[in-house]
Amino acid sequence: MNVYRMKDGASMPAYATEGSAAFDLTACVEHGQRITAYNSWNKQVQIAVKGVGVIQNAFQLPPGMRVLVPTGLIFDIPEGHVMKMYIRSGTALKKGLTLTNGVGIIDSDYTDEVFMMLSNITDSLAVIEHGDRLVQCTIEKSLRSQSKLKLTESNEKPEKKLDRDGGFGSTG
Repeated sequence: MNVYRMKDGASMPAYATEGSAAFDLTACVEHGQRITAYNSWNKQVQIAVKGVGVIQNAFQLPPGMRVLVPTGLIFDIPEGHVMKMYIRSGTALKKGLTLTNGVGIIDSDYTDEVFMMLSNITDSLAVIEHGDRLVQCTIEKSLRSQSKLKLTESNEKPEKKLDRDGGFGSTG
């Protein structure tokens, strides 16, 4: 799969080990850059990359805020495939960051820069710096492309397929 590097400082995605199921993506931020974020009132704000301590290319994300962290990369995802983005466990544990939408879905016809939409779920500032490995991604075949799956409205409720007692959470 081809990956276009928009900025010289962008890190090419890489599998951390031979056994890695997903490849890592890193933050691509530069001193003076403005990063788009949203506060808890859904107001768009700009966060400046102005450095944190001795680290020049970093910014702080306040608690409860969401941010679009640039990767500096454009992916040429093959037709019939999808790129799925997941938070790295170390990012969640050590930085208190999570993917705002749970799992990021990047379609094969998306040809713009990929961003990581992260939320700070802690009660303190989270530091994001250039080169931080924040998410991991997989490339998967899309079921829709394999079966040409079409969504059709039905006037009949589907019949039960298993012997279940209830709705949400009914398996235990």
